[in-house]
Amino acid sequence: SSLVELRIHDNRIRKVPKGVFSGLRNMNCI
Repeated sequence: SSLVELRIHDNRIRKVPKGVFSGLRNMNCI
């Protein structure tokens, strides 16, 4: 179960940066 939890945690971490980068790009465009 620990491995599954780690995978889920990694997925969350990977998803957050993508949203942050996309947000920064939108701000730069403006």
